[in-house]
Amino acid sequence: MFMTTQPQQHRARRIARVVRAMPARAGMNVRLKRVIGGEGLPDLDPFLAFDELTAGAADGIDGGFPGQTNRGFESITYITQGRLRYSDNVGRESVVAAGGVQWLTSGRGLVHSEMPERAGDGGIRAFQFWLNLPAARKMQAPVYRAIEAVEIPAVIFPQAEVRLIAGRYHGLLGPVTPEATCPFVAEVILKPEGEVTLPMEEEHDGFIYVYDGGVAVGQSLVSSGQAGILDGGDILNLTAGQTGARLLVLTARPLKEPIVRHGPFVMTSHEDIKQAFTDYQNGLF
Repeated sequence: MFMTTQPQQHRARRIARVVRAMPARAGMNVRLKRVIGGEGLPDLDPFLAFDELTAGAADGIDGGFPGQTNRGFESITYITQGRLRYSDNVGRESVVAAGGVQWLTSGRGLVHSEMPERAGDGGIRAFQFWLNLPAARKMQAPVYRAIEAVEIPAVIFPQAEVRLIAGRYHGLLGPVTPEATCPFVAEVILKPEGEVTLPMEEEHDGFIYVYDGGVAVGQSLVSSGQAGILDGGDILNLTAGQTGARLLVLTARPLKEPIVRHGPFVMTSHEDIKQAFTDYQNGLF
């Protein structure tokens, strides 16, 4: 008797909500586009923040982000234009150029600076998102890693390119590997009317952010400067419009823990926030 197998049934993710990036300022008066971390969308477990920093070749850069004090989360910054200079109070320094990533696990806390710089006469574009740490890991030792563009694997199709920052795709592993949230993060570049399908972990929550062109997910359209919050499913079908599209896809395992935050401190109780301020004032970062 010959056995037959049923083809695997996939459930395609759809857009549950479209969120427009809103103007914001941070650091030394740096202008941002903010999707997560504002009043409209305070968080999307485990994502605590998502910002786009953009400055054209003729725009001024007044400063950057000096002397930041973080505790309780991880920040990942992906640079697509220009470069980002990093330094911290334990002596680590790096400059990451376009195509690279800065990955900081702040843990119990540190003081660091992130300063955007131009490369020649070009502009600057970078995306930063924060991932929450579980309560059991919020007081771990801080860890920083600078990841160069050559370390980011890419899968190239006739109509699409997928640059893998975190997670697995086509047998490749992205270099950003947070254990608690197991994120999938990729930059997707689609040619005009190009299509690509990405596998998704069903237990993950997440979103897409389009920064050039427009993309369709099922019957929903997401345009430049917008995020599409994803519902459940195990695949994501993306189709670009007539001008193509560039976007980020971000999903991760939700922690389902209390989130109590005050500025750059993210803990699980108000008592822990008060302790963070006390520790900083006593020079323990």
